[in-house]
Amino acid sequence: MSNLIVNSLYVFFIVLEIILFIYFFTSWFPVHTKFKEFLIVLLEPILAPIRFLLKHSIFNTKMIDLAPMIALVVILFFQNIFYYLKL
Repeated sequence: MSNLIVNSLYVFFIVLEIILFIYFFTSWFPVHTKFKEFLIVLLEPILAPIRFLLKHSIFNTKMIDLAPMIALVVILFFQNIFYYLKL
């Protein structure tokens, strides 16, 4: 049972990573706004707390949004944890 949970969480973080990469690429290219809004709805629960912490830190910048990059690092960290738990 615990192996099923670990595998499910590992796959969840892989899917989340793919969604985040799609979000990165849609910021570079013109994309339909409905699709972009759908991605924002999916990722906003993850990005909002990171943006809040960045807003109250020394990394408060209006030039670039660092929240998706930090979210990617956190997702990769948890993905590695569940990968090694899977073994």
